[in-house]
Amino acid sequence: MDFSRIQAVIFDFDGVIADTAADIASSVNTTLEHFGYQSLSQEQVIIFVGNGAERLLRRSIAASMQISKKILPEEETPPFEEVYAWYVDYYKQHCIEKTILYPGAQDLLELLSIQDMPCAIVSNKPHEITDAILNKLDIHRYFASIIGPEQTSHVKPDPEGLILALQHINEGRQKVGKCQILPENVLMVGDSATDIQAGQNAGTKTCAIASGYGNKDKLAASGADYTIHMVCQLLVHLQCITSPPQAHS
Repeated sequence: MDFSRIQAVIFDFDGVIADTAADIASSVNTTLEHFGYQSLSQEQVIIFVGNGAERLLRRSIAASMQISKKILPEEETPPFEEVYAWYVDYYKQHCIEKTILYPGAQDLLELLSIQDMPCAIVSNKPHEITDAILNKLDIHRYFASIIGPEQTSHVKPDPEGLILALQHINEGRQKVGKCQILPENVLMVGDSATDIQAGQNAGTKTCAIASGYGNKDKLAASGADYTIHMVCQLLVHLQCITSPPQAHS
């Protein structure tokens, strides 16, 4: 893959920039227990990450009921909307207890900032939680756009979030007289087939993170342009890239 053509990078978040597994699993299990369900192992919970918090919780509830072989009478089953709202509120308050940046992630973001290469996050995670984690990890400033499911009609693998993120990037560049960046000069970095498919659907280049939370077989079969183990390895490929030219007035 020709990294010299890359002018902007869009990242997934969980399993790519930050290791959020412990806080996600803890919040899911606290929610399950609060509503009378059996808790799951962290490994079981993380399998369900990648398609948004709602599907994460629905899958976790189904797995819990299957393991416990417990079927609640319909009148005793809490409305899913109530369970989901409780989970989001709890996770927002406990989202940074064990969450850490992956080694080299901040170095990579700092390098891209120095090289004037804009970055964005497009995640299926609730926007307010991603925002809270970025602020607590003190890396919010590196991102020109942060897109969550609340800002789009469709989540990944639909390209809508990536298109919106690139639109935000280009709006910022236009204000300071810089050239627009085309999708083919953007790199989408993610740990799931969903991320890679979203990048392909948006017309970007794609980079798979093999050590993340996504299904490894599906990720391998997704046809990513490039595969690395951890995001810090991009330092090697992106450190010598010059920033794209500015528009002439």
